[in-house]
Amino acid sequence: MVAAKNKSETEMAFENLSKLEIPASVRDFAEKGAAQAKDTYTKIKAVTDEASDAFEGAYTTASKGASTLGLKVLESARTNANASFDHAIALFGVKTLSDIIELNTSFLRKQSETVTVQVKEFGELAQKVANETIAPVKAQVEKSFRPAI
Repeated sequence: MVAAKNKSETEMAFENLSKLEIPASVRDFAEKGAAQAKDTYTKIKAVTDEASDAFEGAYTTASKGASTLGLKVLESARTNANASFDHAIALFGVKTLSDIIELNTSFLRKQSETVTVQVKEFGELAQKVANETIAPVKAQVEKSFRPAI
């Protein structure tokens, strides 16, 4: 019987509470806060999605760039190995010491020039890959942190 009495008192308390009217200013404040929170969430979600897309694009570009750089390294190694083998074969046909010195000097000069060009090309390619990889992320960061006017 005590439980029934408590229940009815509780029910009565809720009935009285539900009859209370919330002032219009409080309702307006709550509605504006909820709308502002929803708007902020929508903006943050959009920026996050854009940033995710930018990072995904950067990863794809970096992956392709790394592959291109790797191929360039292999191409250079093959070119240098072929030149070294050709030089070794040429040395077998030399008859005098002065011809060996001349052939070696010519080979070293040519290889020096070749390696200089290869290093320059590799550096330019690496710079291009780095710029292409970072560009979308940089643009997204600038866009995300640009003050709204």
